[in-house]
Amino acid sequence: MAETMVYRNVHGVEQFLIITDDERDNSKASGREHRGVAAFASTVQKTKQWVNELMQELQWDDAQKTYHGLRAVLHALRDRLTIHETADFAAQLPMLIRGMFYEGWQPDFVPVKDRTKEAFLAHVSKAFSADQNVNVEELTIAVLKIVASHVSEGEMNDIEAIIPKPLGELFS
Repeated sequence: MAETMVYRNVHGVEQFLIITDDERDNSKASGREHRGVAAFASTVQKTKQWVNELMQELQWDDAQKTYHGLRAVLHALRDRLTIHETADFAAQLPMLIRGMFYEGWQPDFVPVKDRTKEAFLAHVSKAFSADQNVNVEELTIAVLKIVASHVSEGEMNDIEAIIPKPLGELFS
């Protein structure tokens, strides 16, 4: 059975209809087989891989919370990069993560003026205001580790060269 997931973000409330694998199988049996677009299937698979790797790194069992953490850290990073570096970095992200990365981006206001480690972590922390059990520094380090395993070493070096020195310790 499809489940409706309610997710709050900076734009208000969004609702998602979650379709289980069982429902997909039933659609085949009923003659309504879904014919997917390969690029969509690929980006969903890659995004699931990133989320699963992050869940494993953090020892979390909640994929939605993990995705939310990935999003928060990537947004904090994005807002501290130049427009050019944001585009270079995003080009290496899976399509679905790239879309999430750009969501709500305001290029006229980047890079943000306050570029301290504390401000970075405060940005991530806002995403978890209802969950004080999240260690945002640990989350940030884990996200950056997963990103570094999927993005070229040269791109990660470019990012580390641009960000202020205090943020560099988050890139372990």
